[in-house]
Amino acid sequence: MDKSIFLPLVQNAALLLALVFLYDAIPKKHQRQYFLLWRLGIGLLIGGIGVTIMSTPWMYEPGIIFDTRSVLLCVTGLFFGGLPTAVAVIITGIYRYSIGGAAMWVGLGVIMSSGLIGVLWRQQRKSYLANISGREIFSFAFVVHIVMLLWFFLLPDKVAIPVLQKIMLPVLTIYPLATWLLSRLLSRRFELERDEQIRLQDDFLFRSQFNVGNIGIAITGVDQKWMKVNPRLCQMLKYSEDELLHMTWKQLTHPDDVEADIVKFELMLAGKIDNYEMDKRFIAKDNSIVYTHMTVACKRANHQVLLVIAGYLDVTAQTLADREVLASREQLELVLSSSDLGVWDWDIRNDHIERNARSADILGCDIDMLNANSRQWMDSIVAEDRPKVLHSIEAHIRGETPQHKMEYRLKTLNRDIRWILDTGKVVSRDANNNALRMCGTYTDITEAKLIEESLKLSALVYDNSSEAMSVLDETGIIITVNAAFTAITGYSESEIRGQHIRMLYCDLNGHGFYTEMNNEIREKGEWQGEMRQRRKNNEEYVIWLTINTINDKDGQPYRRVALFSDITDKKQSEHLIWKQANYDTLTGLPNRRMLLEYLGAEIKSADRNRNHFALMFLDLDYFKEVNDTLGHAMGDLLLIETASRLKSCVRDTDVVARLGGDEFTVVLSAMEDHKGIERVAEHILRRIAEPYVLGEETAYISASIGITLYPDDATSIEGLLKHADQAMYAAKDQGRNRFNYFTPSMQEYAKYRMRLIQDLRQAVLNKEFELHYQPIVTMTTGEVLKAEALLRWFHPERGYVSPAEFIPVAEDTGLIVEIGNWVFEQAARQSAQWRKTLGVEIQISVNKSPIQFRDEGTLLHNWLELLQELDVTGTGVCVEITEGLLLDASMGVTEKLLAYRDAGVQVSLDDFGTGYSSLAYLKKFDIDYLKIDQSFTRNIDTDESDQTLCEAIIVMAHKLGMKVIAEGVETEAQRQVLLNAGCDYGQGYLFSKPVSASEFARQHLVKEA
Repeated sequence: MDKSIFLPLVQNAALLLALVFLYDAIPKKHQRQYFLLWRLGIGLLIGGIGVTIMSTPWMYEPGIIFDTRSVLLCVTGLFFGGLPTAVAVIITGIYRYSIGGAAMWVGLGVIMSSGLIGVLWRQQRKSYLANISGREIFSFAFVVHIVMLLWFFLLPDKVAIPVLQKIMLPVLTIYPLATWLLSRLLSRRFELERDEQIRLQDDFLFRSQFNVGNIGIAITGVDQKWMKVNPRLCQMLKYSEDELLHMTWKQLTHPDDVEADIVKFELMLAGKIDNYEMDKRFIAKDNSIVYTHMTVACKRANHQVLLVIAGYLDVTAQTLADREVLASREQLELVLSSSDLGVWDWDIRNDHIERNARSADILGCDIDMLNANSRQWMDSIVAEDRPKVLHSIEAHIRGETPQHKMEYRLKTLNRDIRWILDTGKVVSRDANNNALRMCGTYTDITEAKLIEESLKLSALVYDNSSEAMSVLDETGIIITVNAAFTAITGYSESEIRGQHIRMLYCDLNGHGFYTEMNNEIREKGEWQGEMRQRRKNNEEYVIWLTINTINDKDGQPYRRVALFSDITDKKQSEHLIWKQANYDTLTGLPNRRMLLEYLGAEIKSADRNRNHFALMFLDLDYFKEVNDTLGHAMGDLLLIETASRLKSCVRDTDVVARLGGDEFTVVLSAMEDHKGIERVAEHILRRIAEPYVLGEETAYISASIGITLYPDDATSIEGLLKHADQAMYAAKDQGRNRFNYFTPSMQEYAKYRMRLIQDLRQAVLNKEFELHYQPIVTMTTGEVLKAEALLRWFHPERGYVSPAEFIPVAEDTGLIVEIGNWVFEQAARQSAQWRKTLGVEIQISVNKSPIQFRDEGTLLHNWLELLQELDVTGTGVCVEITEGLLLDASMGVTEKLLAYRDAGVQVSLDDFGTGYSSLAYLKKFDIDYLKIDQSFTRNIDTDESDQTLCEAIIVMAHKLGMKVIAEGVETEAQRQVLLNAGCDYGQGYLFSKPVSASEFARQHLVKEA
């Protein structure tokens, strides 16, 4: 840059600084005191500085000069305003005009445009001059000086272009910098003036409020002590300033507010908050409570609180007034709530309804929700009732009715139905009589409606009940009766009303009955029970009567209500049901249930009187044969006759009962000795043994009786029945048609039998059985072609158990079916094995119990399948049955024996001659072998009758096409007699005892092979 330009311009910029220093030298209070004069003076000063600047310019050529007047004038216009700028422009303009030259008008234009741009910029940014930014100053400077350069185009181009080329860079570089520097100095001065003005304003406001304001103000330290308080605070707390300055604010704070204030105060001291507000109570000097709204702020330095200032607005009067209003409102709410009334207030013009909390409770919703939706209540009214409600409201609004009053049903949000009494009245109308406001109440009358309906229902029940009802006064005079009373008693209402209840007394109950009943009514106020009555026509009937007393407010009898129903049919039905439940329908004797009740009562009586009684258990012998041969109808006649005979054998005080089937019991009470018991037992046996004429048939039976004594044999009902049953079975085992006393050995046998059953079940599971085989020998040749499979049980602890001991138990328990199935399978497999391994066809006889025939089920089919599987024919297995089985037609013996025949299995009739031998049965069934019982062969060589009988059996069997097997052959003499008689086979110890399968094969099969 050319130093000839730079140095003059720098000198001009230095002169500009004098403006700032001269401005600061003038006292501020004089500026404000002589404002117009001060502004004229500033204009003259700036004009003088401008002349001084212009007197040291940089001269391009005579008449064309450059200086910093543009900077001075634009800054003057920006910071000092129009009057000082106008004075400065005039002075500098006159001076430039006096200089003259070719660029005089350019200079005058620069002076005027610079001042004008500054003044206009000030008008737009006057309030921001203290904070004007550097960017804005540079923008302002460039605008002013670009305009200044544009003025040079007033000169001829040959002059203007070189001048601009020479001066443009310095002007656009130095002039904006000088403008920015001068503006920053002046804006700082403006900033200080603004802060001072604000401080003065704040100080004025604080002092005016502190001394005469309506707010209590206090300045305190961090130690909570008051450092300065204003008069208003002293007035509020009724303490002098000196008294307060010797106290802390904590001392005067209400105890309930101290903690909340301390918490916020500590947060402010810790720097977590800068200020806080709260409602706070003080205790004044006269102990009155001052309510204030407190605002607290603090003064900090280096993050430490120096001072705390608090303002207190006295809200005591407002708070107390609000409390009174709230109390009044609460009292009103309390009155409304205690009256259980819902209240509604309808602004008709704006269609807005306000309802109270009770209304919301009735509807079952929130009060805010209810008031937010003015239609919710109306929409909840039951649809059928809503038109009537709307019509009632509209009629009252039109002035047709004095008030709106309506009962209707409301469906609550809980879906309950409530009855509402809605009343309302218009309380405000306009000049045209249009309704403006209507108020009313809701009353929940649900309970009253229910009571009303209950009363109506009670009246209906009273008039239409099938139960007789009557109301009496306290003396027993009949006041009213219902229709059922007339129907049951036969007396009309007119006949009975006004009469004393004694009119209905009946001699069927006895005089003492009514005395006791009336005494209980007087003492307890109520009575109920059965009573026998007579109708008007003298017909007897039974009622169930209930009498209750209604007392007056003093607790004295006022009315008595009598209710009764005719239970004659019920009593008869109950008696019939009781009889059916406790008596046997066939014989009319007490049944098991009645017997158990009687035994219980008899045990108590025996204990009380220290005497004995006997229990007899009777079972009819051969009753099953009567049922099977003559039919169940004849069997029922026999049981009826038996019951009659038993009753004739005992005293009236004794009890005969039927337990079921052909089992009866007799209880002989208060027996002195055994002779009386035995006399009755023998009488019973004789009577039972007498012939029974059943239609055209005559039947003969007997009885087996077991006798047990109380308390000698047992002290419980269960024990007595069990022991009597055991004694009865002992009588049967001894030959029937006799009686037997219970003995302890029977109980021991019963226990033994129970253990045997348990062991037998375990034996079935553990397969503890084994088959032994006894040969059946051909009498003529001595050849062994047949054998009988005999079951043997070797108990792990008891050792060998006789079949005679466990087979009957197995039959009684049904285990014989499973055991017999196992025996048949083992025998069949053994026969097949001997045939396969030894080449010998041995027919094995297997005993089959009658129980197996009864419970056989699918076993027959399984047996036949097994034989087919093993390829065992009739020469391999033979089934042995007893004579008694042939008599039982119910077991389907015929069909099953035919099935055996069709399968090629032979059948042997065991123990022939000991049972009900019948040639008809032998002809009917397909029997292959007859086995003569060993009781006949035992003495055949010495007893001619046995010999003759055996010969007859053999001849008869051969005539019927059967082979004969003699059991129990033990001597050669017996064998010879049988051989001479033509017996086909012999079996007994003479030939061999029963042996194991291996031993049987070794003795009778291998050597023969």
